[in-house]
Amino acid sequence: MMEAFKKPVLVTKEDLYTMVEQIWPGGTTIIENRGALGAEFVLHAFIQYSKRKGIPLIVEDIFDTLPIYMRHLRLMGVSINDRDIMVIKVGGTQEAGNVIARIRFENDPHVYQRKIDKELQKVVGNGVYIHLVLGLERLLFLQGDVRSTYTLLGLIKQKLGDRRRVNVYLIEAPIMETLDFNPLPMLEDIATSAVEVTNEGELIRMKFRKSVFTMLMHREYVLVSPRETLRWWS
Repeated sequence: MMEAFKKPVLVTKEDLYTMVEQIWPGGTTIIENRGALGAEFVLHAFIQYSKRKGIPLIVEDIFDTLPIYMRHLRLMGVSINDRDIMVIKVGGTQEAGNVIARIRFENDPHVYQRKIDKELQKVVGNGVYIHLVLGLERLLFLQGDVRSTYTLLGLIKQKLGDRRRVNVYLIEAPIMETLDFNPLPMLEDIATSAVEVTNEGELIRMKFRKSVFTMLMHREYVLVSPRETLRWWS
């Protein structure tokens, strides 16, 4: 029985959508990228899911993280319409997606979060939306002290239970682990779901560290073919 649980399975398009649907409003999902193209795959999956379900996707782009991922996707021949992604841009100079607001970096986490929430409220009102945060590791790097990091983590925790939004943090885990104070264990503790994305040959491996996906897929991890996903969404 345990061997069957550990045996990997190559997911289909419908499997992937079923998995994304388990990320419910009110929860917080942490996606830890350790793969060469893992972040790009996750971003593309949420763009397609947003379009399919008619749920607004709002990206909090911290210090030009989104433009890097978008450039990589386009180099792979993936066509993305900027109108499909509403973007709240935090710092940085490069634009990608439909930029609906620009926010200056704030050292005070409370001020920062109030500005983000104000812009979100302008766009979505009381409807359900996906809030995808890119570049959290960059924000934490610039916080510069443990107290500010704890404050920011506390503000992330406060979002739990908000039935209007699907909270997703896509994190470059190797960068996070270089910080003097590595907040990944605390983020995993806060999260309702935590998924680790790595490479396995030409495939992407998604390991369920803390998630209902484990029960849903009856697997500890699954494999995704980037070539197949490009065919699904072309």
